[in-house]
Amino acid sequence: MKAAFSILTILFVLHGFAQSPTDAEILKLSNDIFTWEVDNKINTLEGLLSEKFKVVTSRGEIQTKEQYLTTLRSGNVKHDSIAIEQSIATIEDKTAIVIGKGWFHMTVSGNKLHRHLSYMEVFVKEKNVWKLVALYASTLPE
Repeated sequence: MKAAFSILTILFVLHGFAQSPTDAEILKLSNDIFTWEVDNKINTLEGLLSEKFKVVTSRGEIQTKEQYLTTLRSGNVKHDSIAIEQSIATIEDKTAIVIGKGWFHMTVSGNKLHRHLSYMEVFVKEKNVWKLVALYASTLPE
């Protein structure tokens, strides 16, 4: 009886950590964003951003969609590589939030930077398509 109870408890706990198909879809979109930034596929990234998109950078700057895209297209900020350590999705109706952390290796104004960042992305389903409406990044202690 104890063995059956233990097995049921383990299965219940594992079920709590299981990813739903929507969680997997949102986490893939989040990962795609980072891939597109590294690969400099700004036009592809633009298609995922809501017209209402806002970003708070790790330096505390607030940018609109156009300002963010202009910064990326300028070449002044280049994502050399991004290594995500943790990424968790929470979904409620037509809103999805991804929180995570990782190492962001960038070239800014010709200077190589390595930042350990936490981030939060907010997605909203618009006309059955997920769009990124907000991004927040914060520097973590190294």
